[in-house]
Amino acid sequence: MAKNEVKEFLDLIRSVKHKINLPSSIEVFLLLELKCHKDLTASMIANKYHVTIPAVMHKLDSLVNDEYLIKTVDEKDKRKKYYHLTPKAEMLLDDNKKIIDNKINNLFDYLGSDKDELIRILNRINEMEEI
Repeated sequence: MAKNEVKEFLDLIRSVKHKINLPSSIEVFLLLELKCHKDLTASMIANKYHVTIPAVMHKLDSLVNDEYLIKTVDEKDKRKKYYHLTPKAEMLLDDNKKIIDNKINNLFDYLGSDKDELIRILNRINEMEEI
């Protein structure tokens, strides 16, 4: 991997929200969260990440309007609304994962034996996030 490819990779990471045509990285995060955890409500997300329910609702409604999410109402409790990815969102996340995976693989090829050090550092960062 040439130095300009490393720069391209870093630029891609910085501009991922533009690559997937979403207005904010928060919305990308919400899509990924909904992909990993089914049947989430706005209040569940708000409680998990210590943000307000209206803030989460605003972002979720934006994703519904852009046809990335479908909102369904709980049959037993009409106040509960669940959000699910549309095929459009699934395709979007999958396509962008392939792009990022390819760039990461190219970066690892470029780093050679130094990739082990990068992986060690990233694992330490991940451990810190879990604290």
